[in-house]
Amino acid sequence: MKRQMGVRDRLLVGLAGTLGPLFLRLLGSTWRLSVVGRDGVNAVHRSGRRVIHAFWHGQLLGLEYAYRGSGICVLSSLHRDGEISARLMKALGYEVVRGSTSRGSARGLLLMLRMLRRGHDLAVTPDGPRGPARVVKPGIFYLADKSGSPIVPVAVWSSPRATLGSWDGFAVPLPFARVVILHGAPIEPTGEEDRERRAEALGRSLESLYDRARSTGTG
Repeated sequence: MKRQMGVRDRLLVGLAGTLGPLFLRLLGSTWRLSVVGRDGVNAVHRSGRRVIHAFWHGQLLGLEYAYRGSGICVLSSLHRDGEISARLMKALGYEVVRGSTSRGSARGLLLMLRMLRRGHDLAVTPDGPRGPARVVKPGIFYLADKSGSPIVPVAVWSSPRATLGSWDGFAVPLPFARVVILHGAPIEPTGEEDRERRAEALGRSLESLYDRARSTGTG
């Protein structure tokens, strides 16, 4: 159950939901955006299945702009910051379900699974919403195994950018930045019970992909 917000919180949420999408559209319109490696995603779609995009929480902003209007489904946490994120994402054309890794996690996963079965791709930050940064949590493998949908690792590199002092090192591409979004090969679900081992492997894949995105963006 969501905590009742006070007047100040409601005002903040309302302003963020109104001004946030406008700010991101204006900022993103200045970026030099490159989206690389979508062939694997397209092949999965042609097979009649959906994909689960996986990326680090701190790289979210560039993706929010690049995939606006796509109908991709995202999970937003139950606290105030999650309400702000939910309103922003809905205004940008995403589907949103509410849940958390600490509260409502089972409900959130089940709703995400339902959205996959209804034909929506998912976007999952496996280290979110509160970290630790760049450590994969196992919930993403539940979604893949239950749905038969492959996980597609995604990395974002931007330059110049500002890095916030948050737990995830949230990256904000600056005006006229070069933004590179790189997709890895789809990882098919295996049903393997050792999800910790799979989490470590996905984490390594995301880090390797990030290095490749940085090389592409600075090359």
